[in-house]
Amino acid sequence: MESETTFEHEEKIYTSIYNHQEDNLMVYLPDGTQRTTALRGLDPEQAAMTHLRAFVLHSTK
Repeated sequence: MESETTFEHEEKIYTSIYNHQEDNLMVYLPDGTQRTTALRGLDPEQAAMTHLRAFVLHSTK
């Protein structure tokens, strides 16, 4: 299932697409890179947001 999550930082909105099947999450970040996580009970949207937030905060330093 494909979904989208957004994160606003310093008045700019960042968006990523994520897919999750069973226990696996694949997050596609704004620069085209991908991150994979084994969910093990985590909420897919929150896990995707964590990847997006880390990407944004690291790239805007």
